[in-house]
Amino acid sequence: MLLLKVLKKKSIHSYPNDLNMKRIRYAFIAALLPVILITSCTTQKELTYLNNLDTAAVSQFYPMERPDYRIQYQDILYVNFFTMNREMNELLNQGGGSSNTSLLFRDESGAYIFGYTVSDEGEISLPILGKVEVYGLTLGEVKTSIEERAKQYLKDAVVNLRLLSYKFTVIGEVNRPGSFNNYNNQLTVLEAIAMAGDITDFGDRKKVLVVRPTKEGTYTFRINLQDKNLLQSQGYFLLPNDIVIVEPIKSKPFHLNLPTTSLIITTTISTISTLILLITFINSN
Repeated sequence: MLLLKVLKKKSIHSYPNDLNMKRIRYAFIAALLPVILITSCTTQKELTYLNNLDTAAVSQFYPMERPDYRIQYQDILYVNFFTMNREMNELLNQGGGSSNTSLLFRDESGAYIFGYTVSDEGEISLPILGKVEVYGLTLGEVKTSIEERAKQYLKDAVVNLRLLSYKFTVIGEVNRPGSFNNYNNQLTVLEAIAMAGDITDFGDRKKVLVVRPTKEGTYTFRINLQDKNLLQSQGYFLLPNDIVIVEPIKSKPFHLNLPTTSLIITTTISTISTLILLITFINSN
């Protein structure tokens, strides 16, 4: 009977204490929850590219001059000739044959086997035509130069010219960072990011850096992929050897540390609750 009275007395005292403890716990969580929600929520607008375009307009025009790339030392060019003379085609075209051409664009090593490397003197050596100066020229100027040279030896020759060493790099908050090859004559920063698997949930579309090395030095361009002014930026069209860096959002460290933070908070709440119980139990005796 005495034991029952003691237990009953303790249970009467402990009930309001348990209630207070729960109130403290709920108040702590309620105060922390808005902070978590504010720092972790990402709006649809933050995930959208060029989100300030006029959606009511049927079409819009943004004038922009595409920068011309000028041939550098150690660049690799693909030069293909076509004439009415089949034997001459075999002599002019390095490797010859459609199978080798398919290998050229399928395998990166094909560029080194069948392409023409710009020497330290700024020249490429072509069969029959000899050495052609290409350093510092645009692709259009190189093509014109080769065609003028070809007229001295060939009749109605058609020249196809490509830059095989068109590499660019995308790093930072993208799904597949790395270096990529581009076989088109132009490339936009949006296409480059698409080739890298798009920006991750932690990437900041407002803070993208384009690094452009040149013979004069290195240029950098800060671009905002959510702003329509991107379409007129010098960093919109990429050039060979450009590096695109996608910066992380400010709340990324919070997201990465959220499991650890949650564990610390849970442990702290449990510790405080235990201390309150102990203090209450000691005071009740």
